[in-house]
Amino acid sequence: MRQLHSLSGDYAGRCSVIRGRGRLTALALRFGGFPPAADDIPVRIRINRSGNVWHWVRDFKGHSTRSQLTFDHDADCVCERLGVLTLWLTPEINAGRLFIHIRRLSILGVRCPDILLPRSSTVEWQGETGHFCFDVSADMPGLGPLIRYRGWLAPVRAQTCPD
Repeated sequence: MRQLHSLSGDYAGRCSVIRGRGRLTALALRFGGFPPAADDIPVRIRINRSGNVWHWVRDFKGHSTRSQLTFDHDADCVCERLGVLTLWLTPEINAGRLFIHIRRLSILGVRCPDILLPRSSTVEWQGETGHFCFDVSADMPGLGPLIRYRGWLAPVRAQTCPD
């Protein structure tokens, strides 16, 4: 798990994607460039670091989801940009697992009211086989489930990142 979050590299594995239902949910997922629903598909992630900016490209069987991660010192959170969405995330390590909480969201630079803030049940861990395992999900008040994707990854190529 530490390797994936500290090194540039390529990772490959498998995952399943479940999308919520409804037009507003589909629109919200389109804003973030999230993948279509699929069961047990190949997934690849390329992570590149340029200074204090991390670029993640996730390939879900041909569907590309790109994001850019930085650290927002003012908010004391990780800031992830996905399409026109910006999420402020707080990591928490508990019992050897990494939990990720959504603290803030903006769409096209407009802050989402806290009452409408998606709830995340995202967790990452190292599985018994040594694979990096993930279970990423988000629900939105009034809309219900937005997306859930879960699976595993293994390094294809990793390299040390300069600080």
